[in-house]
Amino acid sequence: MRSNCLAFRLSVAATLVGALSSPVAAETPPAVGLTLDGMTYVLSRGGLTELQIEAKRAEISPRTAHVELVGVRARLGALAGSSQQAGGLEFVCQRGSLDLEAREFRAVGGITGRMPDGRTLQAQQLRYRQDRGLVSSETPVALRDGTGIFKGGGFQYWVRENRFRLTDGARIVLGE
Repeated sequence: MRSNCLAFRLSVAATLVGALSSPVAAETPPAVGLTLDGMTYVLSRGGLTELQIEAKRAEISPRTAHVELVGVRARLGALAGSSQQAGGLEFVCQRGSLDLEAREFRAVGGITGRMPDGRTLQAQQLRYRQDRGLVSSETPVALRDGTGIFKGGGFQYWVRENRFRLTDGARIVLGE
């Protein structure tokens, strides 16, 4: 039953994306949105899943091609069949938004994440740009590994290369 539910959700998402890109739909977009209790969104390229979002609730606006999400669990990066070195990030947050046309995801509120190598991340906001494979934030972030905590005013993480950079006043806090 779970696979049927997932197939239905993906079918609804594909139908919405198709309707949004249709010339007729662009001229006369429907005024009514769609609310789903429990939604899964998957963005893949080739055989690789680049972004998977699960939300407790989603409000989809066909007019703007945006999805507002509540109670979010997300996984991004080279997930399907990837190695530890491929990078990736799995996190939970309170809210998110998804731009279906731009393939851009924003997460907001109490973000707690984990990378495949064990590093953990805490932030209040982040943005994922699929076209660049880049997760970034311009708000304070804390990255923890086995040696301590690294803090910065923001960060950039190139998921496909597993390359992380703290920005805006980065500092190391050992033993915290």
